[in-house]
Amino acid sequence: MYSIKIKDQVIIVTITKRFIFILGIGIIIIGASYFIGFYLTTFILYNIICFALLILDYSTSPSIEEFEFQRIEDDKLSIYGKEKIKIRVYNKSHRRIYMEIKDEVPDFHFKLKEDMIKGHINPHSKKDFEYEVIPTKRGAFKFGDLHIRYESNFKLSMKQFKVSLQREYKVYPNLKDLKKHKLAMYNSKFYQVGQKSFKVLGNGTEFESLRDYVLGDEYRKINWNATARENRPIVNQYEPEKNQHVYLLIDTGRTMSYSIRGYRKLDLAINTSLLLSDIVNQNGDRSGLMVFNTQVNNMIMPGKGNNHRNALMEALYHIHHTNDTSNYEEAFFHLKKKERRRSLIILFTDFDTIEEVEEMAKMLSILSKNNIVMLILMEDKKLKDIASAPVEREEDIFNKAAALEIYNERKKIIHKLNAKGIMCMECPPEKLAMNVINKYLYIKNRMF
Repeated sequence: MYSIKIKDQVIIVTITKRFIFILGIGIIIIGASYFIGFYLTTFILYNIICFALLILDYSTSPSIEEFEFQRIEDDKLSIYGKEKIKIRVYNKSHRRIYMEIKDEVPDFHFKLKEDMIKGHINPHSKKDFEYEVIPTKRGAFKFGDLHIRYESNFKLSMKQFKVSLQREYKVYPNLKDLKKHKLAMYNSKFYQVGQKSFKVLGNGTEFESLRDYVLGDEYRKINWNATARENRPIVNQYEPEKNQHVYLLIDTGRTMSYSIRGYRKLDLAINTSLLLSDIVNQNGDRSGLMVFNTQVNNMIMPGKGNNHRNALMEALYHIHHTNDTSNYEEAFFHLKKKERRRSLIILFTDFDTIEEVEEMAKMLSILSKNNIVMLILMEDKKLKDIASAPVEREEDIFNKAAALEIYNERKKIIHKLNAKGIMCMECPPEKLAMNVINKYLYIKNRMF
């Protein structure tokens, strides 16, 4: 919480409509006095009275030292979320004050619903002023000074001054969306057909318990010693192993800079990675992170717990895309050097050319020998729509032909990667998190 007491400030005084109205009445009075011969005396006397009232109003009004200002609430904001910026004002004077506040918001990266907040503050009390912003970019942004105006006692003038109350706000991936997705999963509405629960018994390799044989159980799971003791078929029940390593690799290169339906691929990948990391940890596994482009920008070894999650958040809130082609060889070599045990590697990336895919596939094939590798791509629905749209004009023929060529080539590449043992998924943006989490759960319960 940031607070400040006001002193030694430059004060600007402006007159209000009420004072202008009083001056207007004076013009009528002076005009009427013209006919009785006292207009000059009336003019001088009336103006003296008006400005005496203005000076009295200013001098008896609360001084700026009688106010304190604080920025309250958390400094963590969520990208594309509706966030409240709150400013608390303490009125130490004995009068009710009308006040207007305007904050210095960083340009370009915040959408404002209103740029001025107004309200009355009761004497010897505090009031929270708030306004709404929508951040459109991750990163750290400094909010600047507060510009304050408040009315005098008789409402003849407004005192205006500036408060230095700078504060840095950090824009993270959409934390509210993450909470919403997790709540949906707890309510069992998040998963696709099958309604998977977090704990799936009967698969995996780690012994959990014994139970009676039911039709359909695999014969290799029969526990013959227990069957002999109980004189009825008994099978071993297994659960997935714990503490498996799951790496989330995020490519920040050129191909992740494109937007789909108003959201950048990189932002979608980051949101999904954070949500998946939580699911991984709740399942008893450890999540790790690598962010790379032409080189490895950050790597967090597998872990779990609140400190680990905070480390992931701090690593992801300020990363941005570049226009460079990513160096997969450097990234995968770095990963193999750091991690020796068998892991699940989930790579968020994309490709534009066959050459990029071939280079990627060559390195992924090496990784897949000792690890389970999953490649996550994002489907461009616009391209799909053009490829399937009916032809109505001559130019539609060329657009559709180009879209079909790109679309079919992409499908062939995905099929080729799957044939090489590299699981490759192309997901619609709105189903990205759901599909990736379901795939992780399937791999954990069937293959890990």
